[in-house]
Formats: sequence, C-alpha cells, structure tokens
Amino acid sequence: MKKKFVEKLNISVINAVIVVILTAVFSFNFLKSGRFGLFIFTAVSVSAAAAINMIVAVYKKKALTDKIRNLSFYTGGKDLYTGMSTVRNFSLPIAFVSDSGAYIWSNDLFNDIFGDRSDMRRELRNIYTLHVRPKIELLDSDLSFEVELEGRYFKILCSIINTASAARSGFTVMMYLIDITSEKLLQSTYRKKRIALGEIVLDSYEEIYQTNGEIVINSITVELSKLIDKWLKGKKAISKKMVRDRYLLVMEEESLNELIKDKFSILSEAKKINVGNSIPVTLSIGVSVHEDTIVDIDHKVGEAIETAMSRGGDQAVVRYKDRPDSYYGAGNVELESLNEVKARVVANQLKELILSSSKVLIMGHAVPETDMDSLGACLALYRAATLLGKRACIVLKEPKQLINVMMEEIHRHHEYDDVFINTSYALTIMDDKTLVVVADVSEASRTEAPRLLDGASRVAVIDHHRRGTDYIKNALLDYNEVTASSTSELMIEILKYMHPGLSVPKTEAEAMYAGILVDTKNLVFKTGRRTFAAAAFLRGQNVDTVAVRKYTQPDLQTFLEINKVTSNAKIHFGKIAVSKAKNQSLNRDLVISVAADQMLNVLGIEASFVIFEQDDGSVKITARSLGEINVQVIMGEMGGGGHLTAAAAVIRGAGMDEAEKRLIKIISDYLYT
Repeated sequence: MKKKFVEKLNISVINAVIVVILTAVFSFNFLKSGRFGLFIFTAVSVSAAAAINMIVAVYKKKALTDKIRNLSFYTGGKDLYTGMSTVRNFSLPIAFVSDSGAYIWSNDLFNDIFGDRSDMRRELRNIYTLHVRPKIELLDSDLSFEVELEGRYFKILCSIINTASAARSGFTVMMYLIDITSEKLLQSTYRKKRIALGEIVLDSYEEIYQTNGEIVINSITVELSKLIDKWLKGKKAISKKMVRDRYLLVMEEESLNELIKDKFSILSEAKKINVGNSIPVTLSIGVSVHEDTIVDIDHKVGEAIETAMSRGGDQAVVRYKDRPDSYYGAGNVELESLNEVKARVVANQLKELILSSSKVLIMGHAVPETDMDSLGACLALYRAATLLGKRACIVLKEPKQLINVMMEEIHRHHEYDDVFINTSYALTIMDDKTLVVVADVSEASRTEAPRLLDGASRVAVIDHHRRGTDYIKNALLDYNEVTASSTSELMIEILKYMHPGLSVPKTEAEAMYAGILVDTKNLVFKTGRRTFAAAAFLRGQNVDTVAVRKYTQPDLQTFLEINKVTSNAKIHFGKIAVSKAKNQSLNRDLVISVAADQMLNVLGIEASFVIFEQDDGSVKITARSLGEINVQVIMGEMGGGGHLTAAAAVIRGAGMDEAEKRLIKIISDYLYT
C-alpha cells in the first residue's frame, strides 16, 4: 500500500500546493510590517518543499525500479515463471528507459555487453532517440530494428508499458536484444562469396585482322592473355579464353568489388598493347551478379556485353538485379567499322519486316527536339517502305524549330501531304501487323510518341548513339552502330542494299545530307570512309551542297542569341570554356547547342559547357569536346551521359551557380587525378 501511494503522488500537485502557501505568505507580508520573520518562514518553506520533491522523486524511482524488477511475463494469463518470475531472470539482455530516453534499469546480460556503464547509458539514449522515438511518433506498430553495439549485431524489440494504449507521454519502453552477430557474419560471407560471371570481348578484332593481318592479331591475343592474368593475379577470379576474341570471367563478388574500385584498369592497359597494330586495342566487358540462377546470370552477361558494345566499346558494364547498370571506362573515340556485312544483313532483315507488315509507322526523337539527322533518317525509312509498296507515315507532333525550314520545303511537294501524322491518328490506324520503326534514338521515353511502343508488337530500332539503360527492349530489329557519324549515314547504306541503283528524291536526299552535316559539324567530327561514301552517294542524287546550308543556319535573332551565350564564356584550366545562359527563351535548344559547338572554334579550347535553367526549374548542362577530353565521363559524374564528344546532364534541386561549382570541381578531378 505504501509503495502504491508513493507511486501515485504527483510532484506537480505538491508544487502547486507550495506555490499557494507561498502566495498566501507573501500576501500576508503586505499586511504585516514584520518582514524579517516572514523571510525566515519563506526560506524554511522553500527548503521543505525542495526536500519533499527530492524524497518523492527518489521513492518514485525506487518504486518504478522495483516494479520493473518484479514484472512477470504472461502467456494466456499465466506466469511463464513459477516462483520468482521476474525480469531479473529474463534470458535475453533487457533494458528499460523512460519516455525521454533516460535510463531506468537493465539486467546483467545487458550490462555485460558494454565495458563501461556510462557508455551503456549513452548508447541507450542514442538508440531511443534515433530508432524508438521516431517510430512511436509515427505510430509505427513495428518497434523492431537492428543495431551494432560493441562490435556485435543485435535485433532490438521494444514494448511500451506503464501507459494507456492511447497515451503518448508518461510511458516506459522495454527493450530486449537478440544477438544476430552470427547471422550477419554469415550474410556477409554469402555476399562476398556470391559468384559473378563476366565476359571480355576484343572490340577491334575484325578491324585489326583486316588491316594488320593474322600475325599481328595472334600476337595481340597472346599479350592480352598475359595482361588478363596479371590483372586478376591475387584475386579470387579466373579467366578462360572461349573463342578468338572472347574470354570468360568467373569471380567472387568480393573480387568484383575490387575490380570496380580499380575502375577496370585493364581497359586502359589494353590500349597500350603495341605489337605492330595500327588500330588501338579496346575491350568490352560485361559482368552480371545477384541473379537467382546461373542461367539468369549467363543471360544477363550477354545483355551487358551487348550494351557495352552498342555504346562504342572500351568500357565495362556491370549488371545487377533490381539496380541500374554501372558503367566504367568509355574513354575511346569510336573507331569506324570497316565491315559492311552487318549493314547488308540489317537491310535484308528490315526488308523482310516491312514486307510482312500491314503498314509502317516511323518516328524519331522528341527529346532533345527533333533535328535534321532524325528527320533525314525518318525520310529514308519512308522511302525504303514506299519502294516496297507499303504505306508509311512519319509521326511528328508539332513544328520543330530545328527542322522548320526543311519542313517548309517538304510541304511544297504534294507527295508528303499525308505522310506526317500526329500521335492520335497513328494510334487509330495501328494494328497488330503494323511495324513501328524508331530512328536516331533507342530510349522509349525520348521518342516522338512513346504510346505507340506500348501497343506495338513489331518494333525496329536504328540508331548511332550510345545506348542507355532505358533502351527499347524486345525489338525485332535492333541496329545500333555507334561508329557511324549519323543515323542518316546508316540509312543510306541500308537503302543502297535494299534497293540497288535507287534514285532518292532531291528533297529527301538534302534532308539526309543536312543530317550528316549537323551530326559531324560540317564533316569535321566523327567522320570516316563510310561517312564520305554516304555523302558522295547523296551528292550523286543532285544534292545542292550550298543550298543545304539554309536548313542548318539560324535566323538573325537566333544568331544574336547564340552570340549572347558565347560572350558569357569563361576559360578554366586554359582549355575549358564554360558559359551560363540566362533568360534564353527564343529557340533555346538550338541556341545552346550551336553556342556549345561554336566555343570549340576558339584557339586552345578543347571542351565547352553551357549551363542553363529549364522551364521546370532544373538546370541542364550541354557539353561538347574535340575528342581529347571525354565529356561523357564528366557528364556521367553529374548524373548524365552521351558521347565522348557530345553529352549532357540535368541537375535538380540546385541553382546554376551551384551546378557550375560542381562542374568545375568534377572537371578538375578529371584533368588532374
């Protein structure tokens, strides 16, 4: 009875009573003139009140501790322990804290976890603050979590006691710990020992063989085998040569993490191989890990290799389950493929697909805005289908600034009156046998009409850009040739194989030629023998090379806007031009793109970056390079991507100044580390 009475005592009530007494005394002081005696009485009263508070607090703490020590655990209304049945005998480490996180009591098993009692109290308060209180405030019914204490891992389960179910104050939290250290160590061992499968492909095997001969290519494979063995030495990994240009990799995940930390240094080491080869040795590496079965891992390795090679090779792609791919390397300028067999095979496949389809719907990219290469490739596909007697339409939602002049020229010819259609009409005429061909883009979200792909069962993709993770899957034809200067170049080769001796209407030929000019910066960047062969073919189709310039030139107002952007440029590290474009609303995509290109015309500038704010408040960076500086790697560090010579990134939650500082830091790290 005595303990219950003490527990029920309320300090607040006692304090209130004392305040009333003191108030009465002070009031009485005004009625009497003898203040000295009153002060003595007041001092005694305050001292007595403080003593009472302390005594009550001590008794309450003792009563609460005694109550916790003698708590019984019940199952079905019966004590689990007969006789003593107290918390002290609980077989797990257990501790109690107040609703403020203050330590109340813990058993010996809990105390033994810590070397020092003050450390125990501090850790207990941290656990409550970081894990328990947030869950209680969110009314989370699951009060369990895992923590690391003194080098051991525990699962902590909590219960709220000494309170009504709806209360949120005045309660006590009981924590009991389950040691899961062995389980955690087992999980860690399992993760480290999981098998990762990979494949190494010699990208330039065919080109080196055709150019330098069998002796050189054999010497390269010998040197490469030595290099791979050296690269894997001391790691829990093995490599076996499968065929002439492919190697199998088998390793534990722990070793894979070491290779990732090393950023697959073999990519750069392979390019140092020089045994008489005039073409650099580059590798593509694909790795898969975390899949459920070895069959799934093997399948994903193939996908990873395909992605690496479609992005131009000289890089490693690590494919995880339920995680985005990781990319490493990509420091090469794509070498032109000397083998045109693939173009001939693709031409035959595309011809068969068109002939077996009811109609053909063609579309390019809308993000970034449709450009001349995208339009030129679409017109080439239109011509390929038309010559095979199939109806073909190009999906184009609205006029585009970058192709405005070209579209005005096209609309002068009645043949194209029903060729360009919008998305709604395309969805209306599409059936199960409709072939949807995507040109100059491989990501569904960036196409002119992504909804077409949702309902299409027959899809073909023709592109020359490095493939991202969100590429269109399950396409019946996927031709991605990153060594090509443009998609128009690819389509010219395909057209020549599909229809030998064909004649292309002048308007379409000029659109394709303009597409090549735009993507090669007037036949300067990323050109090869096949590029000039395509340009020569178009020249033979009566293309006016002077008149074509009007399709790629800006008007006066746009020209002035471009100059405004370039005039803001600042030079960093002696060879990097960075400009912040402000208040650019007129033809922004065209202005930014051309400005970035023009800054490369300045003597000594090897890379240019234009920073500008988009309509949604995000900041976009457009990057260009002459080839010595890999802007794809720099933009990749900022969450973007692209090519070695052209890339971009979008930054959200940061202003232009902050984006510029981050960009300069990344460029500095790239140049000097």
